[in-house]
Amino acid sequence: PFVEARDKAVVSTQSTGALYHIKCKLFLKSGDGWNEKGVGIANLKECEGKVQLLIRNDTTMGTVILNTLLHDKLPITKSGKNGLMIVATTEDSKTETYLCRVNKDKVDEFHDKLEEYKKGITPTTTTTEETE
Repeated sequence: PFVEARDKAVVSTQSTGALYHIKCKLFLKSGDGWNEKGVGIANLKECEGKVQLLIRNDTTMGTVILNTLLHDKLPITKSGKNGLMIVATTEDSKTETYLCRVNKDKVDEFHDKLEEYKKGITPTTTTTEETE
């Protein structure tokens, strides 16, 4: 029998109402190495007076691979030419180290936005859709 192929469903991983978004690849530190969590869009969203960093896989399911609130004590450091290292607390209160890789031309902009929102400053809305 002949089965007609269907178009793949496409899920937008950019959150509506995002203050800032950028395409990234996320890794989780595990022992001496890094495990890839996935490729997706990092969204900065307002959440109950704070700013949330939400990264969803760029797949049909759009699985959340990082969800954390930004705060002034959240360590964010540049790593290499296109990476940001973020130490975040997970939902089960474990501290995890993540590496978020973005386009090398946008890493400084992304770092600056994270630092601004950690301090509670309200910068102007910017959108970025550059790939790595």
